[in-house]
Amino acid sequence: MLAERTKRKRLLLLGLESVGKTTLFSRWTQFGIGEETNVKGTTYTFRSHPIRQLREWDIVDTPGLRRGDELGKRQLEKEVVKADHVMLIIRGTHFHEELQELLSIVPVTQSNISIAVTFVDKINQQTKTLLENVQKQYNLPLFLTKGRKETAQSLPSFEKYRKWTRDTIKVLQTLNLPKKDPASFVFDRPIIGPLLSVLAILLMFLLPVYVAYKFSDWGQPYLDVGLASVVQFFEGKGKLIEGLLVGDYGLLTLGAYSFLWAFPVVLFLSIMMAITDETGIKDRITDALDPYLRKIGLNGQDLIPVLSGFGCNVVAVQQSRLCSACTRKACVSLVSFGSACSYQIGATISIFHSAQKPHLFFPYLLTLFIVGALHTRIWNRQAMIHAAMLRPHRTFMQMPTWSGVSYRVRSTVFQFLTQAMPIFLIICFIAGLLDVLGWIDKVVLLFAPVVQWMNLPAEAAIGLVFSIIRKDGILLFNEGNLALLTSMSTFQLFLLVYLASTFSACAVTIWTIAKEFNVKEAILLSGKQMITSLTSTLLLLLLFTR
Repeated sequence: MLAERTKRKRLLLLGLESVGKTTLFSRWTQFGIGEETNVKGTTYTFRSHPIRQLREWDIVDTPGLRRGDELGKRQLEKEVVKADHVMLIIRGTHFHEELQELLSIVPVTQSNISIAVTFVDKINQQTKTLLENVQKQYNLPLFLTKGRKETAQSLPSFEKYRKWTRDTIKVLQTLNLPKKDPASFVFDRPIIGPLLSVLAILLMFLLPVYVAYKFSDWGQPYLDVGLASVVQFFEGKGKLIEGLLVGDYGLLTLGAYSFLWAFPVVLFLSIMMAITDETGIKDRITDALDPYLRKIGLNGQDLIPVLSGFGCNVVAVQQSRLCSACTRKACVSLVSFGSACSYQIGATISIFHSAQKPHLFFPYLLTLFIVGALHTRIWNRQAMIHAAMLRPHRTFMQMPTWSGVSYRVRSTVFQFLTQAMPIFLIICFIAGLLDVLGWIDKVVLLFAPVVQWMNLPAEAAIGLVFSIIRKDGILLFNEGNLALLTSMSTFQLFLLVYLASTFSACAVTIWTIAKEFNVKEAILLSGKQMITSLTSTLLLLLLFTR
């Protein structure tokens, strides 16, 4: 099977950001995900999948080229060399400038090249006719695509064309094609644009989280009934089996509840993100906030993984592959510290609700945001230099399509089910085994001085320990029939939840960071986060207890 794959030819899709590469990839393969390859030493993900009509070919989707991103450019140059055919994806509205940009990567006389023109519906009929006439007159491998209406059968016959010459390139460069910029939108206005962008982000986050919360709340009684019979079945089967499967950290108990509370958030948040992506709203928001994000070492595009982190930190860390190589670590740092994942959100809401202090949730999120931004700026100063190099370009606004939304949702759900959830279950197994062996109490003793140093009850250490393993470990603050919660003041409760949320990324996220980077980087990031968490918690304690 491996030998068969290595013999396959590679059709590489190459273009700037938001020109329609991924859309064409999904239409021509009729496949939602593709095989992802995270190239070693870079932050770029390449998706590949066989072309149905051409069994000997794989089509490869590449990250969009960013102006000023020299590291990304060099990586794409390496992929061009390995490709059997390169298809340049160019917007018809910006044909000349994008052609010049891509030709700086592709050696024209050494590569098999074709051009697929997208956004054809945005150019006038005269421009379309001119491109079609040139294609016919010079027999150029130039195709006007249907964009989001493409099907697997509409893949251009790129194989029959030979290598380009410099003369054929000159023909295209001498065409008098008008440039058409997208119309200005409310997000593009200097002052109101960033404000509306922040409000839009709140809507993108709060609405799906609220719907997911109601859905999980509705489903929990049914899950309780189902698990009760499962727990009863495994009673008396032995301490090890009970502990691993239906104990406090069991695969079937904690694993099932985790799925119930996490998956709806991931699903509904991915739907909202897909809609904003398809319409172009996402790009307008990231463009509007780009100048402000640069102040903390990020750029507008890095905002997407940060938002995804509110669904699942694991998926967000994996999505950070599409960040610039210069800003990726800063992005992951902010995700790890400030993106409250679905487990963390559900557990936090539950704790504040049980303590009859639900009003603490909003200031809790606000504190995460402010301290997370400061944390990213302090520890990633070098990234601030590189972030300023990147320049976003405005995208067109359009109506979403079902196929486009479903492609993006399937991609996120696929990652969650095949990568995030299995790791969650492994952590459940490890925690359950530690519990059976009686090592949990010994670990808790190590962290008791930390919470006492913050003027918090020693009993809270168990929740802190398990928040490191899993963020829904915060739920252990509910133990003892709420005795711990009722013994603390409002500020102590806030401080405890904040400390447990930020002291460390959960074991699943740390594991993922180690896989994406290396173990050393994961340890360094965790150490920096602990320093920021303890320092900010101590400052809050000193500030509000005077």
